[in-house]
Amino acid sequence: MNPNFKDIEHEQFYEGNLRMTNTQNDPYHKALFYTLGLTPQTRQHVKDLYDHQENCIRLEGLQQGWQTSTTMKISRLAFNLFNGFHGDSELNNDHPQNYNPYYLFDTNLISYFCESIKLRYAAYARDLELPPLPFSLSDNNLPDFYEQGN
Repeated sequence: MNPNFKDIEHEQFYEGNLRMTNTQNDPYHKALFYTLGLTPQTRQHVKDLYDHQENCIRLEGLQQGWQTSTTMKISRLAFNLFNGFHGDSELNNDHPQNYNPYYLFDTNLISYFCESIKLRYAAYARDLELPPLPFSLSDNNLPDFYEQGN
């Protein structure tokens, strides 16, 4: 699957981190780095969110002062897709409810979030690919059952 990237920096971040971790075929890392690459802030602070040497997320990154409401949504989705993390209100005061779609997807980044999900669940997302229409929607090439003006 070839994801849609927000911009060239997003794509370079994604490709670079997959190469650095040698995880080009791993859906967990693909989803993580695709999601964390969505904003300049999360790209700049990736070391706060992911430990490249230990190959693990850094929960303390959720408590950093640079986090905004949008970057928190990005970080939470990335963590959840990477290893299923869904908050821990006792450990770091991050309530599990913050990880459900009602809170996560309230953003203009939703189409990119869907791309992250498709990367993580690529085996299932293949079924989402729609086949091309058997006809064109141009006026001169409509199927017989379609009436003009409908």
